[in-house]
Amino acid sequence: MNSFLRHLFRDKTTATMLLISSMIIAICALAPAMFVIIVLNKYLASGVTSTLISLAIGAVLMLVFEFAFRQNRGAMIKQLNIKIFTPLLQAYAKKIKESSITGEQFKKMERAGAIIKGATNSSITGFILDWPFVLAFLIVLLLINWTAALITAIFIVIMILLTTQRLNLNLMQDSTANLEIMLTGLLTVVIMSVGATQIIAGTLDVGLLIGSNILAARALQGANKYAKAREAIRSRDRATAEIFEFIKQ
Repeated sequence: MNSFLRHLFRDKTTATMLLISSMIIAICALAPAMFVIIVLNKYLASGVTSTLISLAIGAVLMLVFEFAFRQNRGAMIKQLNIKIFTPLLQAYAKKIKESSITGEQFKKMERAGAIIKGATNSSITGFILDWPFVLAFLIVLLLINWTAALITAIFIVIMILLTTQRLNLNLMQDSTANLEIMLTGLLTVVIMSVGATQIIAGTLDVGLLIGSNILAARALQGANKYAKAREAIRSRDRATAEIFEFIKQ
């Protein structure tokens, strides 16, 4: 991911703001799971309505903050991409007008140019920035339900392998999407099944089980986005190299 880091830290101020925003987003993303755990384990035991209202308001505020920071981060990423890629696209457009190339070469360069144009509006930077905090979800899972953390880690590895090896496995995009949905469902089935036996054994409670299932789903979703973003960055790097080589000719 060296190219991604070079891309990100071309503007150190923006990079710092993006990292801080990503950390706040990750903290806010814990709200639904924590809300479920506290409601099931604390509110149902006490029955104090004011406690439930306070918890609900707090959870909603956290979700609103997460949405706002995601929107703001997306705008910052877009501006950073425009700042980096616009000069390259302008140089490419000037060069393509001045050059005499074959139809096949033109198609190749147009494909590369389209990838770079798409990169200016891409969310892949955000998906990569979320990855360290996906791992933080696993740490939280490890603290509240280590079996769910282990199961989730296994499914994350499977999800990443599925995404990165899609072409080698000759999987169509629709087939990959269907497999991702199936894996998400299987994750819930496995965690709930194992957790149910732990509840019967007295080593886990219902609140922690449901909360850990929510965290596991978020972690798997983040891992899937990260794997796809990593592949997209590789395509972007190849397209950038092709355009640079073309411009230098």
